[in-house]
Parts: sequence; C-alpha cells; structure tokens
Amino acid sequence: MHTPPSDKLTIFACPKTHDQVVALFERFPRGRVLDMGAGEGALSRRLQEGGFEVRALDLMPERFRAAGIACDRGDLNRTMPYRADSFDYLCGVELIEHLEDPFDFIRECRRILRPGGKLVLTTPNMLNLASRIKYLLTGFYPLTTRPLNECTKSPVWDHIHPLTFYQIRYMLHTNGFHIERVDTDRYRSSAAYWLWLYPLLRLFTRTTMRKEQDPGQQARNREIRRTMHSPALLLGRTVIVTAEKERG
Repeated sequence: MHTPPSDKLTIFACPKTHDQVVALFERFPRGRVLDMGAGEGALSRRLQEGGFEVRALDLMPERFRAAGIACDRGDLNRTMPYRADSFDYLCGVELIEHLEDPFDFIRECRRILRPGGKLVLTTPNMLNLASRIKYLLTGFYPLTTRPLNECTKSPVWDHIHPLTFYQIRYMLHTNGFHIERVDTDRYRSSAAYWLWLYPLLRLFTRTTMRKEQDPGQQARNREIRRTMHSPALLLGRTVIVTAEKERG
C-alpha cells in the first residue's frame, strides 16, 4: 500500500537532471511510461503530474513512496517483468552505470518498448573536459575516484560501468535504437576552465578517427565527433540520451 504523497521524496540524481528529463517528456505525446530504478518515486510523480500513465520498477519497491503509482520489484540485471511492446516510453536516470551487463539491459529495453517508442537514459558524462583531465592525472573518472570496494560489492551504489557517449551510442545503434538527441543537465565550471585545449582536442580526435577504413563507419564517426565536441559533451555534468526504437 502506498503512503500519502510527500514533498520530500529523496532525489538520488541531481535535481537538474530530473528537471531536464521532465522538460524532454513535456515534448512527447502522452502515453505509458516505465520509470526504471525509480527509487522513492520523485521522478515518477513528476511524470504523472505531467499527464503520463506511469509505472515504476525498482530493486527495492518497499522504499517507493509516490502515491497512486504502482511500483514493481525487478532486478535490471535480469529480465523485466513485462510483456513485449508494453510501454510508449522508458526512463532510466543514473542507472546504466550500475548494471553488470548494459548490453542485456538495452536489449531488454528494446523488447518491452513499442516500435517508435522512446528511451531516455542519463549517466555521468565521462567525456567532459574536467573528467578527461582527472582521468589523465589519476586514472579515475569523477564519481569513480578510487578502486571499487571488492569487500562489499554494492553495484546499487557503485558505478561499476562508467560509460562514454560513444559506447552508449554503440549499444543503442547495434540493438534496434537510433539516437535522436543528446542533452545535459548543467555545465561544469571546472570543465570550462580547460576549453583552451579545444583546438588540440579537435586535432587529435580527427587524427585518431582517420584510422577507420570502413566508409560507412567513417560517416558515423563524423556524427560521433560532432556530438563529442558539442557543449553538452565537452562541458556537461550528465549526458542525457533520447533514443527511438526502430519501427518494423
């Protein structure tokens, strides 16, 4: 049984991430949404208030507190408890980096999403300039600032699979999705400090991508390079990907 609604639902992601995700959904025709890894239900409630029919899924549904929304128990490392083509939209905020097999997760998303449906994923942006400098100097990305704790093994909290944009794109584009847009929640001032490296970045990225021999992939690499050099990827804290499931 759900508890009464509260204005103090815990938001585990950055509030600006939720704001940007809600802004994206405001552009969509109303339909059925699955909020994956819903936590206490802060985002689920906002989507419901926006006119969507919302269902939630979480490893610990007992902590879900958004009234009037059903929350199912489910481990996103396993098969989700829904039939094929069940949802118009899927949403996973700060989720994919915690999963043991992101490829299986994307394939499962494709199964339960109707053709033409949209998947919105957010994850920490490993490609912003501050993250690249931190990795260069320490060998660790932000939010993964030390080796994972092998004694506790807590993938719910640990970022066991930090992913770059081009890795996420590969997973999506090879499993029946096409990316429509890439956004961020906010720009990092620490990333903006390193913008003076931008000319070198463009030069070395272009030189590296010239090694590709496949003409089809060469065209795709130009798309990838444009996105990698966009303000959202160079400066953004979080990468927010909107992808459509292929029709037919």
